[in-house]
Amino acid sequence: MTEVSSAINPTPAVTVRKGPRGEVRIFATWCKGCHICVEFCPTKVLAMHPNGNHPIVIAQEKCTACHFCDTHCPDLAISVKKIE
Repeated sequence: MTEVSSAINPTPAVTVRKGPRGEVRIFATWCKGCHICVEFCPTKVLAMHPNGNHPIVIAQEKCTACHFCDTHCPDLAISVKKIE
């Protein structure tokens, strides 16, 4: 049954990555793949998943918790929590 589940939904619904200053949550199933978050992240924390459907965190240590990605996401598919 695991193989069937993986084939239907090969990516997890939510991925969480913590860096020293911020925690980024990506809700992949909500994302339409507009690339706004990836293109405008000032520290290049995000990249598009190889399938092109949603962003992934590639450099969580660079996240400054600026909230650009989550405030500009039209699908509300990203949330950022500042770590103090």
